[in-house]
Amino acid sequence: MPAWLSRSTVLFCCLLLTACGSASAQTRLNELTVAMSSDLSSFDPAMGNAGTDHVFLYPVYDTLIDFEPETTEPIPGLATSWEYTDPHTLELELREGVTFHDGEEFTADAVVKNLERSRSEGSNLQSELASISDVVATDDHTVEIRLSEPDSALPLILSDRSGMMVSPASLEDPDTLATRPVGTGPWEFLDWNRGSAVKLTANDDYWDESVEVSPNLTFRVLTDPKTRVDSLITNQVDFSYQVGAGDAEGLALNEQITVQADPSMRVRMVYLDLSDDLMSDPRVREALNLAIDRDQLANVGFFGHAQPASTFLPATHWASVNEESAYPYDPERARELLSEAGAEDASFSMLLPNDANTVRIAEILRYSFKEVGVTVQMKPRELVQSTTEYFDEHRDPALLSAWTGRPDPAQTYAQLLAASGYYNAGSVAPPGLEEAVEESNTHTDNDARADSLKEAGRLDREFSTFMPLVFEDAIVAYDKNIQGYQPNLLGKPKFTNVIEAG
Repeated sequence: MPAWLSRSTVLFCCLLLTACGSASAQTRLNELTVAMSSDLSSFDPAMGNAGTDHVFLYPVYDTLIDFEPETTEPIPGLATSWEYTDPHTLELELREGVTFHDGEEFTADAVVKNLERSRSEGSNLQSELASISDVVATDDHTVEIRLSEPDSALPLILSDRSGMMVSPASLEDPDTLATRPVGTGPWEFLDWNRGSAVKLTANDDYWDESVEVSPNLTFRVLTDPKTRVDSLITNQVDFSYQVGAGDAEGLALNEQITVQADPSMRVRMVYLDLSDDLMSDPRVREALNLAIDRDQLANVGFFGHAQPASTFLPATHWASVNEESAYPYDPERARELLSEAGAEDASFSMLLPNDANTVRIAEILRYSFKEVGVTVQMKPRELVQSTTEYFDEHRDPALLSAWTGRPDPAQTYAQLLAASGYYNAGSVAPPGLEEAVEESNTHTDNDARADSLKEAGRLDREFSTFMPLVFEDAIVAYDKNIQGYQPNLLGKPKFTNVIEAG
């Protein structure tokens, strides 16, 4: 890592020493303005399809269970405690005195309605809640989640979209919910100008009095990386999310700006639709993976702020097989496999977001594939349009995008690789993977779960389901007077307790 860019712990300590002064010098920003690289797809947690949606959703929706930012270990959220009373029953004790933004009380009945909707037909969350057979309110603040099979991943699943609690009244009108969210979170919705800005205001009745929030939170959608950089330099925004590695070095030279890079589970990848004739052949998928020099891609395409990826869990994760499963760079073997598959002069189209950084990565990939005889037609789109055309409309067999990670690895396998997973466009799973994940969910200890989850990772690698490329560092930049920013391993900040040093 370049010397100019330190990790979060060092930066945070430096900020505390140089900017804090005393508690009396800390004030709330009247408005925190955040530059985003893309708009969200929907405010409906069960229907959105973009990984970056979480950054917009977290301020409005609390989750039943929260997670530790640095480890993703589960901690209390709207549920103060949880317990498996038997292998087929998860009991949640709910927080009292919580209200939705529309004034409705948060109760067990609200949890039942949310979970029943999220696991129903048509929900993008159905696959990760497949183990639930029934949800019952045993009293106003206790919920029993009854399972058809053991599922130890469920607590962390409830720290993600599936655990985001929506006002029951809003659930009755899903079309309005998609654009006007009503949750219990630290901010309330004000306005969404699609493609331009989302405006939120502080929830003055928020249940957690220990949380500080700015009175107003505005997300500005600035798809051009240079515009995001310029807006930060000229004080039009306070914070820039997903700073490109190529822009970070220049920003770090500005004494008025703090640049912060943190490890994350975000995987830049190429999704493949295995129902496509070309992509259905595992030899073709293996060849495409072997055609990529991931070390060079990490160093050149991401300026050293990435690590090669061959699976979907980084090497430091307790269930990772990334190191043992690494794809070698072997264009000669790639050509042999393509010849065996009768695909020597193959071609395919690839959707991708139209931001400059992604287009640059796509050009590197196109050159790599050309070297082994494969032609790629690139189709740049606005981010939400690219994901909609791929996942919902199935227009093209490939999508260059990212998997942003989930708190529990079983979620990744359920949503990304299982046949019923929303992000598996071709609905073809690696043989044996779903059984391995089911086996992991029968254990509550991570050491016991790891064996089965590692086997799932190996099965995915053998099948060459998709094309994981690199694990990206999460790089953000913000005004030097801002402090309290807390990154998390998912690379999706929540912006609570962000304050300004007076």
